[in-house]
Amino acid sequence: MIDFHAAAQANRRRSRLLIAALTVLTVTVGLTLDALLQTSRGGGMPIVTLLLLAGMAGALWLAHAFGDRIVLASLGASAPDPTLHEHQQLQNVLREMAVASGLPEPRVLVIDDPAPNALATGIDPAHATIAVTTGLLEKLDRAQTQAVVAHELSHIGNRDTALGVTIAIAVGAIALLADVAWRIRRSPTQSRSSDGEGSRDPLAALLPLLVLVTALAPLASRLVAFAISRQREYLADATAVSFTRNPEALASALEAIAADRRPTTRGTQGTAHLFFVRPAASRADEREGFVADLFATHPPIAERIARLRGMS
Repeated sequence: MIDFHAAAQANRRRSRLLIAALTVLTVTVGLTLDALLQTSRGGGMPIVTLLLLAGMAGALWLAHAFGDRIVLASLGASAPDPTLHEHQQLQNVLREMAVASGLPEPRVLVIDDPAPNALATGIDPAHATIAVTTGLLEKLDRAQTQAVVAHELSHIGNRDTALGVTIAIAVGAIALLADVAWRIRRSPTQSRSSDGEGSRDPLAALLPLLVLVTALAPLASRLVAFAISRQREYLADATAVSFTRNPEALASALEAIAADRRPTTRGTQGTAHLFFVRPAASRADEREGFVADLFATHPPIAERIARLRGMS
């Protein structure tokens, strides 16, 4: 039997490790920029690193305050139409699952997209939103829709939604800062200074290592995000079953979606980890093992189905 309390604790520990890893990558980029710009003098915390840490803190605050609105706006999510039966059913299912989970009823939106999918976002359970595609409402029956909504509510209850938005912003920020550091390193001015006075700077000896780490930082940040994303999906599946008491409904929903793997047209790489299934089908998402753990945002659908049916 699954120990849901222990699983939730493990999820939170992995979330803290992810934030720590992203912070280390940010500091590394800051140190590299300081070394490249030769602004580190007389000890103390480098100026650029301080600015980057302040900027990262500001980016995280903006992500929590406005990130969900930006994501939902980019997906074209809108309020459900009360005159449509599928939309009325969605709202009824959401109310039922909110009661079953003990969570506040989140806002519900609909994405006009034929690919069956869903996502949840928001800083906390009191300010959360669940969005589903029109394709999901058309393809799944009531029990299957209920199971998918329960899965998304599980992400909200486990605070995965806030972490997911933070990941999307942080990974993009690291990629941008690493690109700036790489361009400075390749500039003619920097090349000349490296042969002159800058070479006597204590940090100069570390430049090759710092530049290498900075070049790998964007990939490393994405791999860290992928690693925890897969575990969170398994946890959300299991928690959803604790709400619905119907693992077969979620398993059959995954089967129906797997049979119609049209790409979610508005989904992007930056928001892929927020969705119920990956917005675009990928071979990595259907494989187990080391490579899958590195490069897939979601566990293989077949493995998720097998685990769910094992709960029956």
